[in-house]
Amino acid sequence: MKRSLTDFNLFYTLMFPLVQFATFCHYRRIVVRGKENIPQDQRYILAPCHQNAMMDPLVVLMAMYKPIVFLARADIFANPVARFFLTWLRISPVYRIRDGRDQLTRNEAVFDNARQALEKGMPLCLMAEGTHNNRHQLLPLVKGMFRIAGETQRDLADKPLYIVPVGLDYDHYENPYSSVVVNFCKPIDVRQYMAEYADNEPMALNHMRQDLTLAMKDAIHQVNADEHYDDEYAYCHLKTADNLKSLHLRNNVWGRFMARRHISRQLAQLNSDSLAPIYAEGAAFASKCEAKRVPLWFASKCLGVPNWLLALRWFLGLIGLLLLLFLCRDMLLLWLLSNPVVYLPTHLIAKAKVKDPQFRSSINYGIRFALTMVYVITLFVVEICTCGLWRAVGLLLLGLLSAWLTPKIIVFLRDLLYGYRWLRRK
Repeated sequence: MKRSLTDFNLFYTLMFPLVQFATFCHYRRIVVRGKENIPQDQRYILAPCHQNAMMDPLVVLMAMYKPIVFLARADIFANPVARFFLTWLRISPVYRIRDGRDQLTRNEAVFDNARQALEKGMPLCLMAEGTHNNRHQLLPLVKGMFRIAGETQRDLADKPLYIVPVGLDYDHYENPYSSVVVNFCKPIDVRQYMAEYADNEPMALNHMRQDLTLAMKDAIHQVNADEHYDDEYAYCHLKTADNLKSLHLRNNVWGRFMARRHISRQLAQLNSDSLAPIYAEGAAFASKCEAKRVPLWFASKCLGVPNWLLALRWFLGLIGLLLLLFLCRDMLLLWLLSNPVVYLPTHLIAKAKVKDPQFRSSINYGIRFALTMVYVITLFVVEICTCGLWRAVGLLLLGLLSAWLTPKIIVFLRDLLYGYRWLRRK
């Protein structure tokens, strides 16, 4: 008998907190806003933008902290091992025309399972664009989500079904320990389309898609330029500090995201003649950052802050780190042995072996997770056999602490290097 996506899954239950913790440690900061927009005790579909391959569902899962049924493109299920784990983690394949016309008929069973999950009260998450995108721009939405929504709402009758637009925004898609914003926006009640759905299903689904497209563009930093995408994106970072002040926002991950989004909205109202000097200014700023070897997201944090204050902040942080290392010098070897995986530059493996930049963060995450699990289990067994249970438990807890704290130290040292490059004259 085939296992349902909503059935109790011991493997999923055991792995869930470990995956959550790994995702938490993989990013410098995960900022979640708008969870009050998620319907309570109701059925709903989460519709995130697709920016970063498999990291998108992991980030959504981290933000929700509850089991979710996912639908994902079928090609990532080609490997039998991957298919086994993805299926047991409540991820089901969706077939596209590129997978072969004969495969499209299999979507009927997939959509039936998705509707059953929704009707049982399990949230469904479907990347609305159908494929990931390496730009801060929304791609055309696929129609599968709206078919599921319409058919499920028809079966539910007067019981509501909602679609929740979710915006994701990464400081950097590829580099480890970047920051990400998860922005839940106001839900769309599918019932409002059902009168039209009964008379003209394609038209109702099209209206549903149009409304969700507008809502999702509002949830993300939508860069409107195509040919001058890089110039507009750089200009948004250049003007972030000014807009933080005008919008009365704090200079943090959420504030900078809101400022960039506001800038792109303003640029969308200008004509091409007015945009030309703006693009030139953005290109010049991008060239400056490239010459200094400083990423745009870091430069946008520094603009508007006096150089002496930046230098003082980093100097005091370095003194504090050195003091901590001095006081804990006797534990350094034990700290290193408890979890050495965090020090490995595994992202370089992903960068060298994976052609699609959008998948590199996901591969790096998988490598680190697998290596950590193997190392920790091996060390735990060895410690139990040689030193006893309590010492093994203590070393395990130290390893978890290292997995959380060491990346923060690495991030600080990385920022220190970026800060030196930014402050020096060139």
